[in-house]
Amino acid sequence: GEQENYPIKIPKAKKPTRKGAAFVITNSKDQVFLCKRGEHGLLAGMTQVPTTDWNSRNDGATGIATAPADASWQNRGTVRHTFTHFHLELEVWSAAGIESMPINGWWCEQAGLDGEALPTVMRKVLHSGMR
Repeated sequence: GEQENYPIKIPKAKKPTRKGAAFVITNSKDQVFLCKRGEHGLLAGMTQVPTTDWNSRNDGATGIATAPADASWQNRGTVRHTFTHFHLELEVWSAAGIESMPINGWWCEQAGLDGEALPTVMRKVLHSGMR
């Protein structure tokens, strides 16, 4: 007579929230600077804008001091995204008129962004950083 009590639902574990920063960079041709994520770990080998070194276990650095180049950076707010095992909050910074970058990557026409291997979180970052 206790069938209503079974199965017992196990409460879901609380997901941690990781933090980091992302940088949307455009040049004078209105192209966006992109780079490739590492070959291992979360979103391995996918395309992204430059970010700090966040992952599922550790926060990345935040703040303007972490920017990959000297520029007039503007804070575009925070993008939130949920992965299977954690939440991610990325500060979004943008700068225009940068012609060269000290890190490996490439310039992409904005019209070509749909053809890039951008994960959803990076599409959110680009939307926030290019408004």
